[in-house]
Amino acid sequence: MSIEDKAWRKYERQIHQELASIFKDCEFEFDDRIFGKYSKIDRQIDISIRGEIGGNKILGIIDCKCFSKNIDVTIVDGFLGMIEDTKANFGIIITKKGYTSSAKNRARVKNLRLDIIEFDELEKIRLTFDYFVNQKIKNLELSKYEFFKRAKQNWGYFDPSKSNYSKRIITFKESDTSTEYFAYKRIIKESARLFRDFSDLDLVTIRIPVKEESKKKLYFSSIKRNNLEVFLKVNFDSLRDDIKLWRNDFLENKDYTKESIYDFAKENINSIEYTDYDKI
Repeated sequence: MSIEDKAWRKYERQIHQELASIFKDCEFEFDDRIFGKYSKIDRQIDISIRGEIGGNKILGIIDCKCFSKNIDVTIVDGFLGMIEDTKANFGIIITKKGYTSSAKNRARVKNLRLDIIEFDELEKIRLTFDYFVNQKIKNLELSKYEFFKRAKQNWGYFDPSKSNYSKRIITFKESDTSTEYFAYKRIIKESARLFRDFSDLDLVTIRIPVKEESKKKLYFSSIKRNNLEVFLKVNFDSLRDDIKLWRNDFLENKDYTKESIYDFAKENINSIEYTDYDKI
């Protein structure tokens, strides 16, 4: 093996070790082989990463370039083809040098993450698992398919048969463990999540049936984006851009209390009794 080959292998392995130490909940494979869905051959992958987001399995492929010159558009084009062929959810090119402007422009169209890493300064890698969550959210477009898919991912009780995309209605199934407070909190949380996920969504109706001892109630609310932003004191576009803000500014917001939830419910959430869930 030549000196250049040894340097390249060292560079590749260092990146592999660094990423593996950061993404502790993911599995990494060095020098992986993935069968191409279109090429019908095994594709060599420098580093593969496998994990889960919202209960869904993800696959990422990483290409390490130990080049003495900038990556050009030809390299990016080839890597985009690799992503498509392996059905990867995302791809990352890491190089010790840089990228031409055409390469950056080409990659930006496909939302490909490009990181420039100096060969002897790997401590500069600042990737977090949140990046992949952010990419998944940013790539969402408002459509019946994505709208229903996200509702199902967010909560297994989603009922597509009683939901209506055209009217922006999400209905959940009956749950034996539900309470009034649970319904209030869930309506706010699911509304906020959908507003975060879909920037073009302005109004959403959430319906949650609850069994309360001898009676059943359907809790529902049609919430406007602006109204919920005022109540939560957040900006959904910002939450969409950074998943950390979703946790810190919303889920862990100390102003978001049981008392505030009930105050919001008095003004925005209604309920009616029902006897047969199938007739809702």
